[in-house]
Amino acid sequence: MLWRGVIREAIEPERIVWTCTVHQTDGTLVSSETVLTVTLEEQGAKTKLTLRQGVFDSDENHKAHESGWSEALARIGAYLAKGATA
Repeated sequence: MLWRGVIREAIEPERIVWTCTVHQTDGTLVSSETVLTVTLEEQGAKTKLTLRQGVFDSDENHKAHESGWSEALARIGAYLAKGATA
Protein backbone atom coordinates (compact mmCIF):
# COMPACT_ATOMS: atom_id res chain seq x y z
CA MET A 1 0.00 0.00 0.00
CA LEU A 2 1.00 3.60 -0.56
CA TRP A 3 0.37 6.34 1.99
CA ARG A 4 0.46 9.90 0.70
CA GLY A 5 -0.06 13.17 2.48
CA VAL A 6 0.85 16.79 2.95
CA ILE A 7 2.06 18.48 6.11
CA ARG A 8 -0.35 21.35 6.76
CA GLU A 9 1.09 22.71 9.99
CA ALA A 10 4.15 22.10 12.15
CA ILE A 11 4.64 23.98 15.40
CA GLU A 12 7.82 22.78 17.06
CA PRO A 13 7.76 21.07 19.55
CA GLU A 14 4.04 20.84 20.20
CA ARG A 15 1.91 20.10 17.13
CA ILE A 16 1.92 18.64 13.64
CA VAL A 17 -1.03 18.36 11.26
CA TRP A 18 -0.96 16.36 8.03
CA THR A 19 -3.20 14.62 5.54
CA CYS A 20 -3.21 10.94 4.67
CA THR A 21 -4.64 9.07 1.69
CA VAL A 22 -4.08 5.34 1.19
CA HIS A 23 -3.93 3.60 -2.22
CA GLN A 24 -3.09 0.12 -3.43
CA THR A 25 0.11 -0.03 -5.48
CA ASP A 26 -2.05 -0.15 -8.64
CA GLY A 27 -3.61 3.21 -7.70
CA THR A 28 -6.90 1.87 -6.34
CA LEU A 29 -8.16 4.05 -3.48
CA VAL A 30 -8.23 2.26 -0.12
CA SER A 31 -8.96 5.18 2.22
CA SER A 32 -9.99 8.72 1.29
CA GLU A 33 -8.07 11.68 2.67
CA THR A 34 -8.11 12.12 6.42
CA VAL A 35 -6.50 14.82 8.53
CA LEU A 36 -4.23 13.82 11.40
CA THR A 37 -3.28 16.05 14.30
CA VAL A 38 -0.63 15.06 16.82
CA THR A 39 -0.05 17.23 19.86
CA LEU A 40 2.68 16.86 22.45
CA GLU A 41 2.14 18.25 25.94
CA GLU A 42 4.67 18.33 28.77
CA GLN A 43 3.40 16.74 31.96
CA GLY A 44 6.22 16.96 34.46
CA ALA A 45 8.97 14.57 33.41
CA LYS A 46 6.67 12.94 30.84
CA THR A 47 5.11 13.93 27.53
CA LYS A 48 1.48 13.31 26.63
CA LEU A 49 0.91 12.47 22.95
CA THR A 50 -2.60 12.97 21.58
CA LEU A 51 -3.47 11.75 18.08
CA ARG A 52 -6.69 12.64 16.30
CA GLN A 53 -7.65 11.50 12.80
CA GLY A 54 -10.77 11.91 10.69
CA VAL A 55 -13.10 12.06 8.89
CA PHE A 56 -13.18 8.46 7.65
CA ASP A 57 -15.04 7.33 4.56
CA SER A 58 -16.18 4.08 6.18
CA ASP A 59 -16.40 2.38 9.55
CA GLU A 60 -14.09 -0.32 8.18
CA ASN A 61 -11.36 2.23 7.39
CA HIS A 62 -11.84 3.89 10.78
CA LYS A 63 -11.28 0.56 12.53
CA ALA A 64 -8.27 -0.27 10.34
CA HIS A 65 -6.58 3.06 11.10
CA GLU A 66 -7.41 2.77 14.80
CA SER A 67 -5.84 -0.69 14.90
CA GLY A 68 -2.75 0.46 13.02
CA TRP A 69 -2.19 3.50 15.24
CA SER A 70 -2.79 1.46 18.41
CA GLU A 71 -0.09 -0.99 17.34
CA ALA A 72 2.33 1.77 16.30
CA LEU A 73 1.88 3.72 19.54
CA ALA A 74 2.28 0.55 21.62
CA ARG A 75 5.59 -0.13 19.84
CA ILE A 76 6.77 3.42 20.48
CA GLY A 77 5.80 3.07 24.15
CA ALA A 78 7.69 -0.21 24.45
CA TYR A 79 10.76 1.32 22.80
CA LEU A 80 10.71 4.34 25.10
CA ALA A 81 10.21 2.15 28.16
CA LYS A 82 13.37 0.20 27.28
CA GLY A 83 15.35 3.42 27.01
CA ALA A 84 14.03 4.67 30.33
CA THR A 85 15.33 1.57 32.14
CA ALA A 86 18.63 1.18 30.27
